[in-house]
Amino acid sequence: MAEREITCVVWHREDHHIEVIYVDGRPDHLIGPEGVAAELAQDTGLLLIVTSDDARRWVRDSDVPNL
Repeated sequence: MAEREITCVVWHREDHHIEVIYVDGRPDHLIGPEGVAAELAQDTGLLLIVTSDDARRWVRDSDVPNL
C-alpha cells in the first residue's frame, strides 16, 4: 500500500486535537501535545504559518500565502 502524502497538520490547543490532512483530502484525527504535531510536521517538511493563539498550522511550502 502506498504512503499517503501529508499536505497540512493542524493542532488545536483546547483539546489537543491534531488533524493530519492528506493530498486526497481525507484527514486523520489524533490526540496529542503540540510537540507531537510539530515533530510530525517537521518530519514531513511542512512549515509553520501564522495562526491564532489556540491553534498551530503547518503547510507545504507551496501552500504558504504570499504576504
